[in-house]
Amino acid sequence: MTAGSTAKPGIVAFACACLLAACSQPPGSPEAATPAKPASVARAAPDAPSPTTGTPAGRSTEYVLPGDFAPDATVETLRKRFGDTQVKVGDVPGAEGETFNGVILFPGDSTRRAYLYFQDEQALRGLSLVRVFEPDTHWRLDDGIAMGMTLAELVQRNGHPIDYTGLGWDYGGTVTDLHDGALTPPGNDAVMRSWKLGPKDIEHEAAADAYPVGEGTFSSADPRYPEQGRNVAVRELSISFPGEDDL
Repeated sequence: MTAGSTAKPGIVAFACACLLAACSQPPGSPEAATPAKPASVARAAPDAPSPTTGTPAGRSTEYVLPGDFAPDATVETLRKRFGDTQVKVGDVPGAEGETFNGVILFPGDSTRRAYLYFQDEQALRGLSLVRVFEPDTHWRLDDGIAMGMTLAELVQRNGHPIDYTGLGWDYGGTVTDLHDGALTPPGNDAVMRSWKLGPKDIEHEAAADAYPVGEGTFSSADPRYPEQGRNVAVRELSISFPGEDDL
């Protein structure tokens, strides 16, 4: 971050926590932050919108991350892309109850809602992180990972066990090791895609052996949790970009 930035220490620590979690695994993400690596090349600019108050006409119904998101996104460019009323400046959630100034996309629609974090949270410049954690979201990662996908499905796609931190705390469900499986991202990809695990059923109390809980690291092959494959699922998706010093 450059010397004139107005980002407060909290958001810097939050971003660092995200990066540490992401770097410790190929796609993983802490509950309070789910990062992703830099995106050095953005896609072509979207078509100009027709209405300025709703969702611009002619946009694809596909909601894919990273898609057109890039570090140079601003409130103005987001409103041109999604429509004025679909881009709200406000508090976005951080770790342990902390909040930051950011942008909420589609604030009134859980199927399209996303939370955007910026390096400079006052000027809202330098998009660094996009998070999605609505169970009914249409958003998905461009590698096919989608909300609600079970741990068993992920392991099948990966072809190897998946290690992750126990559930039930702020950084629970962070993937720590994909064991060089098929889900391991290529090393030359600028954008880091992340996903966080959590209980598939959040409405009912789980049995003690339904899935691991706590700050330790556990394997999807751990025999102590024989049903974790169907009890654990993707509960958050995110992408993150480099700091401005890395651009």
